[in-house]
Amino acid sequence: MEENFNKKFLICPVCSSPDRFFEQLGEELKNKGWARPDWNFRYDVRQGPVVDAHRAASIPIGSEFPGFAIMTDVCMNCGVVYAVEITRLQAKQEVAPMNLPPVAGRRPRSPLVINDPRFS
Repeated sequence: MEENFNKKFLICPVCSSPDRFFEQLGEELKNKGWARPDWNFRYDVRQGPVVDAHRAASIPIGSEFPGFAIMTDVCMNCGVVYAVEITRLQAKQEVAPMNLPPVAGRRPRSPLVINDPRFS
């Protein structure tokens, strides 16, 4: 498979309808100014590396291996949940984050907040 593989599915594979539920809800929010114009609304988004969890610790730091991103939505005509976009990513083995002791006088932050660029 090519490294920059990306495929979008514009219509439902069952009934050929182009209408998707979460995509249309997102458009309503964008039209009202309550969501950023560049946001994509999907039913579900999954992403991660394709790696054997039992061998992940033995992979050298800096090694690259395949990863994936899959976005799904729901057809408004027949109700089937299907992939609207699939992408091959390149993952890189990094040093596992350390849990450092809290600094005196500063409230500890949640790891979810630390790793989320929206809160940086």
